[in-house]
Amino acid sequence: MTITFTDRNQLLTHQLKQLCERRLEYALSRFQSMIKSIEFSVSDLNGPRGGIDKACRVRIRHRTGHVIVNHKHEDLAVCISKIAEKASRALSRKRSRSQKFNRTRHTDLIET
Repeated sequence: MTITFTDRNQLLTHQLKQLCERRLEYALSRFQSMIKSIEFSVSDLNGPRGGIDKACRVRIRHRTGHVIVNHKHEDLAVCISKIAEKASRALSRKRSRSQKFNRTRHTDLIET
């Protein structure tokens, strides 16, 4: 599972990148066969003014499409942890929705 990082404001330190990799790999490990790529981006919305301004975004490309998850928090480590949880729940919902459809073919309706 490869994670691509985008950080325009130089917010991610080496420790935060490692935290992000660990959290995402742990949260998404059960979906490893579905996932093609993960894009993680971080931005600072308010600049140096402070407040709830650290925004994280995860885009997960998988077999049947993609899932995008966003989260904001004032502490970047907390934001990373929360977004990993949200991404896991979103992929779980996506997988359960795709499994609800009965994809069997009804050959008795087709007359030859």
